[in-house]
Amino acid sequence: MANGGSFPHPVYERHVLGPAFHESQRLLFSHMIAASEAHTLMLEETGNLPREQAVALLRALSAVSNGGPAAFTYAPSVEDLFFAVEARLIELAGPEAGGNLQIARSRNDLDAVMCRLMLRGRLLTIQDAVMALRKVLLDGAAKHVRTLMPGVTHTQPAQPTTLAHYLLGVLGPLERDSARLLAARDRVNQCPLGVAAFTTTSFPIDRALTARLLGFHGIVENGYDAVGANDHLLESIQALVNMAGSLSRFVHDLLIWARKEVGILRIDDAFIQISSIMPQKRNPVVLEHIRARIGYVYGDASTVGTIVHSSAFGDTVDVEDPIYVPLDRTFDSAMAVVELLTAALETASFDTDLLASRAAEDHMTTTALAEGLVREYGLAFRSAHTILSRSVNRSRAEGVAITATLLNEVSHEVLGQSLGVSDAFVTGALDPWAFVEARTIPGGPASATVERALAGGRDRHATDEAAIAERRHRITQATADRGDRIQVLAGA
Repeated sequence: MANGGSFPHPVYERHVLGPAFHESQRLLFSHMIAASEAHTLMLEETGNLPREQAVALLRALSAVSNGGPAAFTYAPSVEDLFFAVEARLIELAGPEAGGNLQIARSRNDLDAVMCRLMLRGRLLTIQDAVMALRKVLLDGAAKHVRTLMPGVTHTQPAQPTTLAHYLLGVLGPLERDSARLLAARDRVNQCPLGVAAFTTTSFPIDRALTARLLGFHGIVENGYDAVGANDHLLESIQALVNMAGSLSRFVHDLLIWARKEVGILRIDDAFIQISSIMPQKRNPVVLEHIRARIGYVYGDASTVGTIVHSSAFGDTVDVEDPIYVPLDRTFDSAMAVVELLTAALETASFDTDLLASRAAEDHMTTTALAEGLVREYGLAFRSAHTILSRSVNRSRAEGVAITATLLNEVSHEVLGQSLGVSDAFVTGALDPWAFVEARTIPGGPASATVERALAGGRDRHATDEAAIAERRHRITQATADRGDRIQVLAGA
């Protein structure tokens, strides 16, 4: 095998360097500039960089930022975007100032901080989308507090409930998703900059100052941890997978409800596509697209996890440029899922009359009748259950309704004596709305209970909105502070 070829080999260039350069332009450029500004300010303030060099560097960084990532073109002579930007800074600020930006800094900790800056931004952005979906669910539940519907277990009719009760059930996991995303974001929001390669530096720098200038809560203290750990990536991705899993089950229900023969959900025309051959078709394909993108979330999240799993602990290329592609795609797909679902729900409509009529079918209120036998006639619940189970079987076999006469006959078969229940007792117990309104304990579908749950949901929504706003404000403040310091120092 021959040796001595010049770098880079065309195949390496085509598959590695070129794509990585372009992905860095798209995903990391602005974060590279921000991190470099903060590092320059810190070096000057701690006496590690002469003021005139800091001024030259900050002005050069401003010019590079204004030119944008498109000003850089991949060339074989430049390994990556980092070296391309460094060369431009040296050209603009001079070899001493431009070359000194790398005092107490490595590509290792720069890569780590750029990844965290990118990740925390994506986490905040998707939080906004999740909050919008939560509001749509809250608004929908408020509209349908008294909309009866059949609740199902194992895909079969089970007990009457309300559409509000169901929607609040969907809301619960989303609220926990918000908490998971916020917790992940807070753990991401620790600054690795200043550990250099991984053993830190002999220069007397101030890592806490750099962290503040970038809006981080604090620093990742250990140098190996700062550049080598990836648990923050996995935690963030897993939060998206959790959310996608819950929403996938919701979308499964929506697709069933939108079927013509079910007929309880109508997706707005803005999300409907037609058939190329069947004129009557009205295809709710938005739900299918959501389901497909949930698959993207799972697939790309698995790729991220697999890359982390197969890499050594420490600085390694696997968990730098190559991992950003599936990481970014996971967030893109999760965002599409949430935004598409929000828009589809906002414009969808339910056939409330059909829902209510089906809530009265299939003997769904017989649990209430069994409970009535326990309360009013002192039966053990299992005995009451047996009586009602046999009554349902006879009702179905004979094609008749459950009446006092039927119930008394069956009770005589089971207990050896008739209970003597009245028609009024049976009719009242089997009423679907009475069934719902009797379930007043927390978590139940009774209207007063649901109203209290709605109030709690709104309070949690407001609390989470405030938490997100506070974290975004911290970043905004840090950006403004960094800009003010640059203005004072360099007038740039």
